[in-house]
Amino acid sequence: MNSFYTKFKNLTISRKILVWLLLLIILPILFIELISYQLNAVTIKKQTGDLIRANLELSASNVENFFSEYDSLIQTIYTDTTYAENLDPINLWDSSRYDTAVHTISENLQKITYVNRDLLGIAVVGKNGDICFYDRVSDSSFRSFCFNHQKIDEDSPVDRAWRQQGTVYSKTYHKTHSEYGSMDYFYIAHQLTDFNNYQKGPAGVLLLCVDENSLRQVYHSEDIPYGTTFIVNKKGDVISFPDDKRLDDNIFQKTGIKPDEKSIKEAAVCYIGKIQTLNSGSLEVNLKSIADRQFYIVNVQNMKYALKNANFIAIIIVLIGVLTVILCILISMCFSEDTDRSVKQILHAMDAANRGDRKVRIETAGKDEFSSIAGHFNVMMDEIVNSEAQEKEALIREKHAEIKSLEAQINPHFLYNTLECINWTAIEQDDYTISRMLTSLADIMRYSIHESNEMVRIEDELKYLREYIYLQQQRFEYSFICTVEADEEILSCRIHKLLIQPLVENVFVHAFPGPTGEDEVNIVISRMKGNYLKIIVRDNGKGMDPSLAEFFNHLDYRREKIESSIGVRNVITRVKLYYGDKGFFHVKTDGSGTCIELRIPEDSA
Repeated sequence: MNSFYTKFKNLTISRKILVWLLLLIILPILFIELISYQLNAVTIKKQTGDLIRANLELSASNVENFFSEYDSLIQTIYTDTTYAENLDPINLWDSSRYDTAVHTISENLQKITYVNRDLLGIAVVGKNGDICFYDRVSDSSFRSFCFNHQKIDEDSPVDRAWRQQGTVYSKTYHKTHSEYGSMDYFYIAHQLTDFNNYQKGPAGVLLLCVDENSLRQVYHSEDIPYGTTFIVNKKGDVISFPDDKRLDDNIFQKTGIKPDEKSIKEAAVCYIGKIQTLNSGSLEVNLKSIADRQFYIVNVQNMKYALKNANFIAIIIVLIGVLTVILCILISMCFSEDTDRSVKQILHAMDAANRGDRKVRIETAGKDEFSSIAGHFNVMMDEIVNSEAQEKEALIREKHAEIKSLEAQINPHFLYNTLECINWTAIEQDDYTISRMLTSLADIMRYSIHESNEMVRIEDELKYLREYIYLQQQRFEYSFICTVEADEEILSCRIHKLLIQPLVENVFVHAFPGPTGEDEVNIVISRMKGNYLKIIVRDNGKGMDPSLAEFFNHLDYRREKIESSIGVRNVITRVKLYYGDKGFFHVKTDGSGTCIELRIPEDSA
C-alpha cells in the first residue's frame, strides 16, 4: 500500500488528475453494465428459446410432409399391378418377354421421375438382382449415376426391404462423377408385391434415389442465426447437414457415447462443439422425431451468440466509458509540460520506425537536449535507409545468381537419368523402341539446352513433358497411366521452363515402389480467379513421409544449399525466386498417394 502511495505521489499533476477521473467514471460504468447485461440476457435467452422451438416444430412438420410425399408415391407404385406383372418374366429370366418387361418398367419410372423433380432416379430390383431404372442425372435407362450394380447388391436398404415390411431408409452418400459432377443423395426402399401371388413373397424392391439438397431446403431456415439444424437417423448417421462435407459423419463417432436414441442430444452437443470448436457449455439442443422415429431433426444453438444483443448494449456502455476516458486524457494532456510532449514525439517516431516506416523524421526546433536527440535520430534513419538499399541490391544480385545455379543443375541430372533409362531398355528388351526413345531424348535436349531462364508457352512445356513421360513409359513397360489435362484457353500462357518435369520425375523416383499395373499420375493445369495458374501433379503411390511434406510446405529457400536441391526443392526455390510471395507451393500426402499444387501468376503470350 505504501509502495502504491509513493508511486502515486511521484506522478505529475496531469497524471494524478487522469487517475482520479478514470476511477470516478469506470466504477459506475462497470456496475451499470453488469446489471443491464444480466437483465437483458435473461429476456433474450427466453425469447431465443421460444423462437428456436417454434422454428423446429415448423421444420419438423415440413420434413414430415417431405417424407409423406414419398410414402404416397411408394403406395401408388405398390398398388400398381403393372410392376409386379412385368417383374414376373424378369424374375423368371423369360427371354421372350424379358426385354419388353424391362422397357415397360423403365418407361413408367421415367414418367414418375419427370413428375417428381426431387428424385435423382428410381429403380426396381428383381429377385435375381436385375435392375430396371431411370436415372434423371444421366437421363438414361442404361447409364446410371445413382444405381451402381455393386452398390445395390451390397446396400443394406435393399437387403432390409427384402426381409421386412414398411419403408426402409439409407444413410446419405456422396458421389463424384467425371461427367455429372458431385451430388449427395439417400435411398428409400420398399417391397413390391404381386397381389395375385402374394403367398410367394415379394416380387421385387422399389428403390428411390432422393437428392439430399431438396431435403435440406425443406428444413433450413435463416431465422435462427448462430445455430445449426441438421437431420440424423436413430443410429447417429448424418442424413442432411448445411455443410455437405459432414454428410459422411456419425455424431456418436469418437465421442465415447454409446449409440442410442436417448443419447442423441448428448452426442449432438459433443459433435457440434468439436466441428465448430465451441465450448459445449454454451450449446443448447432441441430435437424432434420424424418419420415414425426413423429420423431426428436436431437444432444446436450457441447461446453465447444468441446473447449478442445484450452484449451490444454492454458494448455501447463501454464505448461511452471509453469516450469519457479519452476526454479525461485530453484534459490531462492540456496540463502536460513541454518535456512530456518532446518525449512522446521521440517515442512516436521510434515506434513508427520499429513498425517499418523509414520516412519518419523528427522536427527539430531549438538547441536543447531533445533537439540534439532528434537530430541524431534523423541521421540514424538516413543511414538505415542507405544500408537497406544496398542490401536489397545485393539480394537481387544473389537471387539472379541462385536462379542460374539452380537451373544449371536440372539438365545434367535429367539427361543422366534418361541415358540410364535408354541403356537399361537396350539391355533388358533388345527392342526397336530405342530409336523412338532416342528421338524423344533429342527433342528434350534441344528444348533444355536453350536459355534456362526463358519463358515458354504451356503448350511447349507440355510437349516436352509428354516426350519425357514416353521415355518413362518405355522404362517401366507401360506399368503406369499418366494423364495430362490443360484448359485450351491457357495453352498460350507462359511459364518458366522445367517447373513441372522435376515434380513428375519425383513421382517415378519415390512414389511407386515397383510396377503394379495400377500406378497413376495426373497432371492438371487450370486458370484460377485473380489471374493465377494452378498446376497439380497427383499420384496414387505409397505417399510421402508426412514430416518431409511438412518440410517442403515450410521450406525456407534462403537457407537451402543450392547444390543439394535438384528435385522438389529446386522447384520450390525457383518458384519463390521467380514469383516471390505470389508463388505458392503445397504438398498433401497420405497412404493413397501424394498431391503437389503450384500456383503462379498468369503471364499471357
